[in-house]
Amino acid sequence: MQVIISARGLTVSRADKDALTHKLAKLEPLLPSIVETKAVLSREKHRKTVALTVVAKHHIFRSEETAGDLASAVDTAVDALARQVRELKDRVKNRKGRGARRTPAVATRSPEGTPDVVVRRVALKPMPLAEAVTELGAEGDDFLVFTNASTDTVNVLYRRKDGGLGLIEPLA
Repeated sequence: MQVIISARGLTVSRADKDALTHKLAKLEPLLPSIVETKAVLSREKHRKTVALTVVAKHHIFRSEETAGDLASAVDTAVDALARQVRELKDRVKNRKGRGARRTPAVATRSPEGTPDVVVRRVALKPMPLAEAVTELGAEGDDFLVFTNASTDTVNVLYRRKDGGLGLIEPLA
């Protein structure tokens, strides 16, 4: 990780630079894809401000903190960056994927040499059409195979390209 430290209105000692680099190194286990870190240290009257920018592969994190002394401003800025990284990781971890609950498909080859056919086995549940509509919306799939409770036949409810729903019923 490359650390760029610049100062405005104050001189930064070697000890302060080493302490800042050491604190920023604590972010590497949380986010191993850090490319570079920029730190801008500034002084206004009796307070010190630290602006940290962490550039990772796909994200940029920024934190700016002001305190009476430089060490406490650095501490709070690094803590804020660590919080941002943890929140991002939690969001990614808790994200719902469309295919998370799908059953795995089985690819088969027919003996005639036709293209592969993907077989997906589903359980037929008898339910009214209204319940099938709500279940299709809850599962996030594009179709639902069910036994219609009123007609006792196998039906397919599917999501059309225009966003509406379609129903396939067999002829009697």
